[in-house]
Amino acid sequence: MNYKKINEKEIQEKIRKVDGAMSQEGMPLTEELKQKLYDCIVGRSTTAIERKKIMEKYRRIYG
Repeated sequence: MNYKKINEKEIQEKIRKVDGAMSQEGMPLTEELKQKLYDCIVGRSTTAIERKKIMEKYRRIYG
């Protein structure tokens, strides 16, 4: 795939925008969630991997 390389400033701006939108709904992002977003943006992880981790976590908790 042909991904445009983005710089650190653009990455932080994207995260800030998501945090701002979530804050308006009363759900600001935690530092952990910001790090997960960062990892997805830079390619260290994917949304599918992160979603799977969350599903596994709550399956262990709630069965």
